[in-house]
Amino acid sequence: MTMNYERVRELQRKERNVSNIVELDDTFYSELAGFVKDSTEDQMQTNSADAFRELENVMRLSRDLFDKREQKILLRAMRSVRTGELDDSHMTPEEKRLYCDLCSNLNTHRSFFNKVLLGDYTENNGGTCAEEQETLIKERSPNITLARVRKAVPRFVGSDSNEYGPFAAGDVIKLPKKEADFLSQQNLVEIL
Repeated sequence: MTMNYERVRELQRKERNVSNIVELDDTFYSELAGFVKDSTEDQMQTNSADAFRELENVMRLSRDLFDKREQKILLRAMRSVRTGELDDSHMTPEEKRLYCDLCSNLNTHRSFFNKVLLGDYTENNGGTCAEEQETLIKERSPNITLARVRKAVPRFVGSDSNEYGPFAAGDVIKLPKKEADFLSQQNLVEIL
């Protein structure tokens, strides 16, 4: 469907009026970017007050639509980490990446708290955002696999002599590929 003011308004209304994420085409954001670019060029060429108002309205509606979707994705990620049921339905590819990143970060934080409940607290003064970004880039190694725990996994020593676990059912975890494959064969985890 062609992107225009009416389409943006329709999608914004739908998103505000339903609790679930409204389904969008995978190309939604690129189509919106093209529409905004064309509208901006049109406004600059015509210098029309009407074209300027429409552009302002499209920007406002688009921001509102984006904010509402972002809020729903965050809530879904929180629910997914708690229940172990991942659901990226009705999300664009860009939103799916956000959802996966949120689930991963929330799960890391949840694992930290689970360790606290086991009496294992290591002070972490946190790092700067740049340091955190560097850590995330290092963690995204091709040898690391994301998995969801199906059944509780006790603490174990991997083939690399590092300790892993314990993991509770529903946790979304990162493991070396070898360990994740082994646990998957035992039907203890689902590779994501």
